[in-house]
Amino acid sequence: MAMKKQLIPALIFVFFVGLYVGISQLNDNDYLFLPIWDVEHYLSISEVGYQVYPCTPGVDGRFGDICGNSGWYPMWPLVVRAVRTATGISSRSAFIGLTFLFSFLGFLILFNVVEREHGLGSAALALLALAMGPSSFYLMTGFPYAFFLFIFGLYLLLLYSSAGIKRDILLFVLAVAISLTYPTGVFVAVVPLVWCFGRMKEAGVSLKTVRYWLNLAKYLTPFVLGPLLLWIYFYVKFDDFFLQLHFQEKYDRTWAFPLWIMLKSLAKEPILSPENLSILWSGLIFLVFIPYRLRKEFWILGMVLYLFSLTTGTTMSIYRHYLIIFPAYMIIGASRRPLLLKIGYVGLGLLIALVVLFPKFLAYRLI
Repeated sequence: MAMKKQLIPALIFVFFVGLYVGISQLNDNDYLFLPIWDVEHYLSISEVGYQVYPCTPGVDGRFGDICGNSGWYPMWPLVVRAVRTATGISSRSAFIGLTFLFSFLGFLILFNVVEREHGLGSAALALLALAMGPSSFYLMTGFPYAFFLFIFGLYLLLLYSSAGIKRDILLFVLAVAISLTYPTGVFVAVVPLVWCFGRMKEAGVSLKTVRYWLNLAKYLTPFVLGPLLLWIYFYVKFDDFFLQLHFQEKYDRTWAFPLWIMLKSLAKEPILSPENLSILWSGLIFLVFIPYRLRKEFWILGMVLYLFSLTTGTTMSIYRHYLIIFPAYMIIGASRRPLLLKIGYVGLGLLIALVVLFPKFLAYRLI
């Protein structure tokens, strides 16, 4: 029976891959497999490491801007580099092969995480929501989203498993990896933070005790350690501890009130733009599917990830950023709302993908 259950995520994965690879083949388009946009920077990090140089005004930035590849995180390129070195395959083959492998494993793990607490039907719906989300096709590109899904799922499986020294070590390593894979990876710390609060409250551990704070530190420290190690590396190599922040200045990202940025985008940009459709589809999940049946730490993390991208003052590439709001897909799957509503909402996500986002991606118009 357990093996038969695994056929569900496997079949959903086959449908997911067949759909987007099939459409790409029909259009004689291989952008899914090319190092386009940010993938080129992940590729360069895996091959030559970090490079920093002044931008050329009018070409790749303004006078005084920093160019290179220091704006991207190293964990995914390091994994690709390790596999390429061990196998001797090309960088492109390593990127694409690992992307498909981690997507498949991520589907299996997410399915089992949801199935364990909410049952088979909820797990299948959550996975369908992920596979049919507006920007889910990015899981098959050289971006780090498939790898992020994989290590995020592993972290959840371990966090809720039996305590032990091996578990603690693996959780530490995975937390560092998560925070070194994607900028918003550090916010996954919300999961162990809220979970830890709940456990210690149940156990009657006082906020004033050393045990309380040591327990929190055990789970939160590795999430902080990842970016800290990267910034120390930048300081040693480029004499700029905050190089990553300085690099981002050319993209005009500034702190802003998220709801204002959302309203401004909805008012000034076409409602059917990729950005606005992604904002609406992802955001309405938190309204349509109340009350949530998930663990508190999941939906809190989902809301944090949803709002954070908007706090940077721009909606640029927000459709990609929202792909990793994995709790949103879990909310749909676990919801007690009518099945037809859930299927319809998931179908709407696929419609947005096939009519708006994926065609723009194939036309090289989706950053």
